[in-house]
Amino acid sequence: MAVGGISKVATWLTRLFQLFFAIILVGILSYMVHEFRHFHAKTPREVIVPEVFSVLAMVITGFSILAVFFLGYTLQLVAAFFDLVLFAGYLASSILLRHNYHRHARWDTLRNALISIRLAQGENGRPARTTGLVKLAVALCVIQTILFFFTTILSVLVARRTERERGLGEKKRHHGTV
Repeated sequence: MAVGGISKVATWLTRLFQLFFAIILVGILSYMVHEFRHFHAKTPREVIVPEVFSVLAMVITGFSILAVFFLGYTLQLVAAFFDLVLFAGYLASSILLRHNYHRHARWDTLRNALISIRLAQGENGRPARTTGLVKLAVALCVIQTILFFFTTILSVLVARRTERERGLGEKKRHHGTV
């Protein structure tokens, strides 16, 4: 019983982090989309894809937080499936952002694109701010990939334990009434 409670609490806490990180990612990536559109430049896929999955993560994580404690076996499996989908989405986002993992920021393509479009319009390139935002977005995408992999496994474990406990409860009730 204690293991089931611990896994539920671990899943719930992990989902809160997923929700907070998704909100932060939506903010960062929306700012980048705004910058590209403001300067009439095409927004790259490595910004759009993680933003789409971060918006989805906000909605799905809200559902999944409820699923941990209040919903039954089937809906917990649905939450695990959604976790798997978001894991795949964040993995794809991390792969798209692969050209931004450099130790030295001057080689990061997204950072350079944002700075270039600002400089082309005669504005300040803001390299320090842009570097920080790109590095944070990349880090959060990688962290989200790990967290959604973790909650996919935890969700299946919690769902199986819930089903097992429900089955034991029904057996006890059945034997008690005979």
